[in-house]
Amino acid sequence: MSTPVRTRLMPGVWLNAIQTRKFKSSYWSALLMTPLGEETAALNALLPRVLYQGTARYPSQQRLSEALEELYGGVVSPVVAKLGEVQAVGFHGTFLDDAYAWEGESIAAKAAELMGDLLLRPATKNGRIRTDYLERERDNLIAEQRAQSNDKMRYAALRLNQEMCQGEAYAVDRLGSEETARSIRTPILHRHYQWVLSASSVELYYCGSSPVDRIAEYWREALMDLPRMGEFPLNETPLHPAPEQMRHVVQREDVTQAKLAMGLATATRLDDPLYPAMTVANALLGGAPTSMLFRHVREEQSLCYYAMSTLDPHKGLMGIHAGVAPQRVEQAKEGIFAQLEALQGGQYTQKELDGAKAHLCNQLRSSLDTHGGLYGFYTDQTQSRHPVTLEEQISLVEQVSRAEVEEAAARLQPDTVYLLTGEEAEHGEA
Repeated sequence: MSTPVRTRLMPGVWLNAIQTRKFKSSYWSALLMTPLGEETAALNALLPRVLYQGTARYPSQQRLSEALEELYGGVVSPVVAKLGEVQAVGFHGTFLDDAYAWEGESIAAKAAELMGDLLLRPATKNGRIRTDYLERERDNLIAEQRAQSNDKMRYAALRLNQEMCQGEAYAVDRLGSEETARSIRTPILHRHYQWVLSASSVELYYCGSSPVDRIAEYWREALMDLPRMGEFPLNETPLHPAPEQMRHVVQREDVTQAKLAMGLATATRLDDPLYPAMTVANALLGGAPTSMLFRHVREEQSLCYYAMSTLDPHKGLMGIHAGVAPQRVEQAKEGIFAQLEALQGGQYTQKELDGAKAHLCNQLRSSLDTHGGLYGFYTDQTQSRHPVTLEEQISLVEQVSRAEVEEAAARLQPDTVYLLTGEEAEHGEA
């Protein structure tokens, strides 16, 4: 079984639980879901880091580590994720499954209790979050924000989103800005923490052998102190609007390999009936090892060091990413756009189409075999108006027709071309 049972535990709190004996460990997650925003992103990103430093029961990292060790070496980590224009913050946890504990011991009950402590009962001083924990983790957050520019491929993707989605919440990075992070002080974070607890929707996740109703009771007990102000429905992430004209943005740094990032509007969200066909179109273009970009632009024409495409299921965006020699940027652009036109013109064989579908289905099937794969798929589905199971998604991809791929590809509209290079570029700068 890989289909979660979705249960409302209290106002604005939902449990997504999968009962299975497939794994020797159980997987837990507790996420506070809040609108992504410029002023709150850094506060939200800092919060789970600070909470992870200790709880009222285990007020230090050492004590917390000892508690996890007693739970057969359980592992918990803070989470900051971006799902469209929703920021999800909280914790993941992996613990020994109850089916493998000694003498019927319930690890699940203790795991839920610990996760609840991390979320609701932090280590405090004078009734507030500890300043020493805040200052240390604030410095670590700023260091991570700065480090993003060291991975030039990821940095180019980040900058593409910022340029392409100016004025939209999607342009905000999941870690927020360094400027906002620097301004965070104890009273500010503590007030924000109280607000987030009372005004956020909460998505809980469990995958393990224990019955769903039992896990629901453990979570209710663990979160009994959670303040609630309503159901807190999140606004749906709006689709990125169709571009009026394509923009070119050039940024120069001391890099030897230029990074080319192109953004396209897809007009297709996760819950669109044409979304499975859009995933196949993406695999054909650059999302599979035998894609058109890889075979033609990289292998045959040798215009790129790498070339790939990605799909955002929430915002309706496709990204094309390539590493290019600075002097060959224009040739690479022409080659990439030629393959996009070929995709939209249906210039691919049935064998290539079947290969793209097989690649996607194999990826989805592999998700059935890991906690991370199941969790990632079903966390995305919580933001869909029409959620499907993994097995249903595989079936939908298998049934995609050539006509549907052509219909999906026709929706692709180039929006922004971002270039990070160390040489003068032919296009003007934004």
